[in-house]
Amino acid sequence: MTMLFQTSSADETRSLGKRLGKVIQAGDIVLMFGDLGAGKTTLAQGIISGLGVSQDEYVTSPTFTIINQYMGRVPVHHIDLYRIESLAEMANIGLEDALGEDRTALVEWAEKLFHAKTGEITADFTLEKRIEVKLNILSDDVRTIEIKAINFDETHHGGFSLQ
Repeated sequence: MTMLFQTSSADETRSLGKRLGKVIQAGDIVLMFGDLGAGKTTLAQGIISGLGVSQDEYVTSPTFTIINQYMGRVPVHHIDLYRIESLAEMANIGLEDALGEDRTALVEWAEKLFHAKTGEITADFTLEKRIEVKLNILSDDVRTIEIKAINFDETHHGGFSLQ
């Protein structure tokens, strides 16, 4: 299932993320793709809010910490692969351990998990069931956001509707 949205502000992007966060379940992996400044962290802030993390918790990009952890209705691992250069580094940071059945993982710069030419997953672990979110910049404030649930059955997430 693929859904396409357009947002016209950071607040609208956060709001869409919050709606997505409300349907995400433990074990879900959200892979976020997009250029620098596309709104991945803004969307992640909304998703994390929708997962029930306290509004008092300030959600920032884990660019330098690589993985931030939050407690909501399920544990959330917010991962940023921007500074990661190789599969060995991914293993060293414990990326596979951050993905699990009892938590949700949000991965920024998910492009780094795929081979640039073939599009095949390069990681040693499985990402067969995932939610891919592609953010595209149309102008200073306007974004298109494509959300695609891959290998989910029709009943999972209540049909995965964000309307």
